[in-house]
Amino acid sequence: MTKSRLDMPTREDPLMVRIFPGRKRVEYVIGVALWVAALIYFWQWWILEAVHTHLFGSIMVSALLAWITILPVYFITIFINARKPAGQLRIPTGSRVAMVVTKAPSEPFHVVAETLLAMLAQSVPHDTWLADEDPSPETLAWCRDHGVFVSTRKGRADYHRQSWPRRTRCKEGNLAFFYDHYGYEGYDFVSQLDADHVPEPDYLFQMLRPFADPSVGYVSAPSICDRNARESWSARGRLYVEASMHGSLQAGYNGGFATVCIGSHYAVRTTALKEIGGLGPELAEDHSTTLFMNAHGWRGAHALDAIAHGDGPRTFADLVTQEFQWSRSLVMILLQYTPKLIGRMPLHLKVQFLFSQFWYPLYAFFLAMMFLLPVITLAYGDNFVSVTYPDFLQHFMPQSLMILVMAFWWRASGTFRPVDGKILSWEAMLFLLARWPWVLAGTFAAFRDWLTGTFVDFRVTPKGAADVDALPLRVLAPYLFVVLTSILPVLLVQDAYQTRGFYVFAIVNACFYIVLLVMIVVQHARENTVRYRTRIYQPALAAGLLALVSLPTLATAERGRDGIEALAWGTRSFTLFDDRFSVAGAGVGGRDTHKTIFSPRWRVGDAGEQRQQ
Repeated sequence: MTKSRLDMPTREDPLMVRIFPGRKRVEYVIGVALWVAALIYFWQWWILEAVHTHLFGSIMVSALLAWITILPVYFITIFINARKPAGQLRIPTGSRVAMVVTKAPSEPFHVVAETLLAMLAQSVPHDTWLADEDPSPETLAWCRDHGVFVSTRKGRADYHRQSWPRRTRCKEGNLAFFYDHYGYEGYDFVSQLDADHVPEPDYLFQMLRPFADPSVGYVSAPSICDRNARESWSARGRLYVEASMHGSLQAGYNGGFATVCIGSHYAVRTTALKEIGGLGPELAEDHSTTLFMNAHGWRGAHALDAIAHGDGPRTFADLVTQEFQWSRSLVMILLQYTPKLIGRMPLHLKVQFLFSQFWYPLYAFFLAMMFLLPVITLAYGDNFVSVTYPDFLQHFMPQSLMILVMAFWWRASGTFRPVDGKILSWEAMLFLLARWPWVLAGTFAAFRDWLTGTFVDFRVTPKGAADVDALPLRVLAPYLFVVLTSILPVLLVQDAYQTRGFYVFAIVNACFYIVLLVMIVVQHARENTVRYRTRIYQPALAAGLLALVSLPTLATAERGRDGIEALAWGTRSFTLFDDRFSVAGAGVGGRDTHKTIFSPRWRVGDAGEQRQQ
């Protein structure tokens, strides 16, 4: 970095600039207005015209539809005021800056060495630190040769406590030692990274710019886990689904809300961190640190262009482990710490933190409801709301299509991280289906630990490992349960005249999760060198999947026609089936008096029918 860039900024330049000025803002408002009109179109029909026949069932279905259709209000409201840091680096001259990367014993040194070299190449003068749990002589020699300082809590029982603060087997305890012994006294600003997150050359410059505002206590950055995206569909799934969150949503938080630290990398003002008592508790120390900072009056900022590239989950087993641990940790923060701190915040921050902490439980609850709704309806034997499927689609699809159009518009604004994150992809769809059972399990685990006072050890996601184990049954079991629970009512419930359409929904649910199961198994074998402990594992797994595929095939043969006929009922422009009746009488069985024949064709008007007659 040149001296002029650091010491002689243009004081008139704003610290933040709007992402949607002028015409872009007008385009945004027009898009929102069209979406609101489509939303009103759906809900006035659902409330005023649909026939609600069952109170509890109607409330359940309406809540699910509200989650799907009204949830975007939160993101639209926040994103309209999106901002990003701008201008020169305006931190006080002589500010002491450090970058620190953490390393667990399970993480190979060649992974962290690449990150350290990228840290050393930053354009802003700083000290580079390695916080290593157990540095080897080779690691110490490498760091000495490259001018890297080393911090380690090895042998310090007071930094290996079983609970927060300074907890063992946890990044918080590792970094607490660094801050207590070097960070608070030696530096004004510290940027911390995970071992696998390699920063781009201007990363530190981007991270430090927001600290020109003395009220900013921390700076978040996009967590882009794309280094192994080519090798892992699990990594791609998370990358695509979270691209808008790490970019667009966080940029929106710059407009007066609290940007959220993401654990893979963020920066802190050391005086602010010391004031709140250090990094926050739980595995999700990033979120708890954000919570504590805002409760103590410190603001955050999101460095939209501070780019570091890390690894996503290498295997599906790693993915579900992360989902379980993160959901459990966030719910623990909600139960244990938020009630003590939320009262210190203004109303809009209270809403934001409660929404973000309730997100995981609500997401799991509504995804579970989507899977259970056809099962419950078939078992109950009556519709909760009496509408035709074509009528529902006519009113529901406009707002869905408008949200899709706006998503493409948001990406075109250059605020997705990564900027080319896909909006529609099979990886993202399967990721959304796959995560909710583990989020639900993590939520239940958090309530159990909160009520009993117990805790669970965290598992560090492996980095740089060569071989992987075969998928254990416990990883596949939730999806097997979903498939069987969806398909058995279709086969067992024979008299479902009023609810026949839900045969199709249950079969489709089962098919989606069978596709998910097949992709999990196939991609695990394709993407990894798998260690199989027994020869019968692969043939047994293949036989099980084939047996599973046969169930929706059988269900479709038995109930598919009835279900499709029920869904197509009410269409005015086309018909799929003909009803054929025979005269009942002597020698004619009652079951043969009515047959449904598959005969798709466009309908014609009354005049056309008369002419044909």
